[in-house]
Amino acid sequence: PPDAKPLVRLLAERRNELHWGQTYTEADFGKAFIDNYGWLEMFGTRGHFANDEVAAGLLMLGPGIVYPDHHHVAEEIYIPLTGGTEWRMGGAGFRVRAAGEIIPHASNVNHAMRTGKEP
Repeated sequence: PPDAKPLVRLLAERRNELHWGQTYTEADFGKAFIDNYGWLEMFGTRGHFANDEVAAGLLMLGPGIVYPDHHHVAEEIYIPLTGGTEWRMGGAGFRVRAAGEIIPHASNVNHAMRTGKEP
């Protein structure tokens, strides 16, 4: 969404000061995935701002990437910054989601993402 541009610009400008991480390895999902995947925890147990009750951050997936089915104990809320990304939850098929759309994921429910031409 247009109102996300200042955030994206700030992240690009400060990218070398931020602590980006990867949970997976090339053996898990392949080199193309690892080369186009990373997360940034802004606050939480590993974040720039310590908090042991809640975590929030950013997930970056490059173009043409499938983030395979996975699940977490923690509930999650995603808000895509670009449109056209496809999301799947539970046994449903992939569904295109809009930039700025709120996408909740309940605890331990499988979900996956698939990017198109844009990250």
